[in-house]
Amino acid sequence: MTHRAQLTLVVGVAGILLALLPLSATAGSERARGTSLELAWSPATIVFSGHGWGHGVGLSQYGAYGYAKHGRTYDQMIAHYYPGTDLEPGPAKTIRVLLAGGASSLTISSDAPVTVEDSSGASYDLAALPLKLTPSLEVEPADGSGKVALTGPLKFTATTSPLVYAGRKYGGSFRVLVSGGKLRLVNAVGLERYVYGVVPCESPHDWPAEALKAQAVVARTYALGSIRPSADFDVYADTRSQVYHGISGEFPESTAAVKDTAGEVVYYKGQIARTFFFSTSGGRTSSISDAWPKAQPVPYLVSVNDPYDDASPYHDWGPVTFSAKKLGSKLHIAGPISDLKTKRNGSLRVATATITGADSKTWQATGDAVKLALGLRSSWFTATVLALQYPRQAVAAGSKLRLSGRARNAKAPQLEQRAPDGTWQTLRNLSPSSTGLVKVTLRPSATAYYRLVARDAVGAPVRIKVS
Repeated sequence: MTHRAQLTLVVGVAGILLALLPLSATAGSERARGTSLELAWSPATIVFSGHGWGHGVGLSQYGAYGYAKHGRTYDQMIAHYYPGTDLEPGPAKTIRVLLAGGASSLTISSDAPVTVEDSSGASYDLAALPLKLTPSLEVEPADGSGKVALTGPLKFTATTSPLVYAGRKYGGSFRVLVSGGKLRLVNAVGLERYVYGVVPCESPHDWPAEALKAQAVVARTYALGSIRPSADFDVYADTRSQVYHGISGEFPESTAAVKDTAGEVVYYKGQIARTFFFSTSGGRTSSISDAWPKAQPVPYLVSVNDPYDDASPYHDWGPVTFSAKKLGSKLHIAGPISDLKTKRNGSLRVATATITGADSKTWQATGDAVKLALGLRSSWFTATVLALQYPRQAVAAGSKLRLSGRARNAKAPQLEQRAPDGTWQTLRNLSPSSTGLVKVTLRPSATAYYRLVARDAVGAPVRIKVS
């Protein structure tokens, strides 16, 4: 499934250090009120669970599947996911798809004779295939004159059979150029033939016909909106744009959906719309400004209810557990993490996450940056946090010890103590406050380990020493 457009609009994993900005440099340790005990927070166990897969903007593919199962038509789906838009005939265009870039060599083949045209317009019928090209752009014409180095870019066409690259067949022509001493292969193909090769790669070919029609319309529109006349190509053949496998990726059911919607394109006020799409919403799509805060608001890329995407295996996901050390490493924060709080946007996704280190220093990151750094399915996530305070020095046997704990978003949290035989025993059930804090009073009689637990989450144990 697709996660397009994120690459240019969100902070990537490599840039997470820029997204984690220090908010304060508060003193590290805390002291128990009214006592001289110095208290510290244990490293937190943080468990993530959430909804959906992808950026959440535009059409939800599993949502379209669900709508089709409930009798909705593709035009009704388009109107729902892109409110205020219209379906109109679009122009017939050629789409240029980057199949390979930065290659030291590439091999082109076909079951039919192949002709190559150089930058001057001179044309050559090629000898035996397959042809292995290097940046020298040497080819061997069929007239027996021997190898010749041509001036690129080169255009390859086949007569009665498709061109083949990397085991896949493609319609249209191939364009090969040299960039930075490396080869770049671009497939120039008619819009409808391009969409034939996209739809089954983005939505399973055995899905309901109306869902496939919706995919065909948004794929066609996305391609037209991506044309860049001044560039060497328009779209990638992978999730950076749309997944495209050429003729080898086509299926009859998907091709029928493309033909049934031939030429139909999504417009907004006379302009081709930006039809982002993705796998699974989790029940609600995201506005473009919530998904990518640096993007300008778009009237038809807004958050809408998505009631029927629950057939997706990623409608709900998790739990995904991180230790404080592992989480700190992935977020490029020195030292263990003791807390993580989130703030949501209007699309229910996490807008910002505030992260607290063991020394009470805090950082802030966008929800999308956290998603990318941790490999989460979406930024619509909930973080369950378990952390417990403990005294750094020994306490007197039988003395009253008041501690705090964090059990934020925890289901059925409990305090446990490890028995001498190594088993963990429940001391009491806990009721967190609205901020996720719990208060615990102990009268320890001997040195022991304690921890917080909840459904799907086990906190790090702390050792309370008793003198």
